[in-house]
Amino acid sequence: MDKQHLDHLLRSIWTAAEKDKHSIEAIQQEYKNADLDEGLKVLEDQGYIRRVGDTVEFTPLGHHAAEEIIRRYRLAERLFADLFDVSPTDYEYLACNFEHILSPEVTDSVCTFLGHPRVCPHNNPIPKGKCCVNYINDVEPLVQPLVNVPLGTRVKIVYMLPAHQKRWRKLHQLGVFPGNTLKVVQRKPSFVLEVGGTTLALDREICEGIFVKRLNDNTP
Repeated sequence: MDKQHLDHLLRSIWTAAEKDKHSIEAIQQEYKNADLDEGLKVLEDQGYIRRVGDTVEFTPLGHHAAEEIIRRYRLAERLFADLFDVSPTDYEYLACNFEHILSPEVTDSVCTFLGHPRVCPHNNPIPKGKCCVNYINDVEPLVQPLVNVPLGTRVKIVYMLPAHQKRWRKLHQLGVFPGNTLKVVQRKPSFVLEVGGTTLALDREICEGIFVKRLNDNTP
């Protein structure tokens, strides 16, 4: 079995585990290939997983390997979704290919460029890397929290943290949702935003969970 299939299987085991599902049946629902048994045997022989009855669990070695794969995959999803506005079907396919070729150095560079995103376009968590811990930022991130945006800047909302999910419906009614544009017209004492033809004030806590990218002056 080639490395790409093994990487895909490690990602499938991780994704199932995120849903608190560890059975071989649950993993197959994520993996969707006919060579599952072969792949599990290879991973077990290489020390990446342990099989206990009908369940699968990572060894420390396997957990680290899967975490790196998940990080590369979800960062690639963010890159194609945020920078190139690629459709979900296409960015999932592209990310699946990129997860196998990104080196650790390039992965950290992509993460830094995107502003160390916390979640993928599907709001699944992106594991942190060393660059996130050290927060080395030599270039302006493509995507950054709304609280970091200078006064008078027009931005497009890229994503919002799941922590504010209960408020999403109200925010959506106010025009604050991914894909929409706004302008920062005041930063203190509260954030005042211009959305469409209206203005609204938001608490700093909410703005910390809204991630945006700057728009050029010529962007409609």
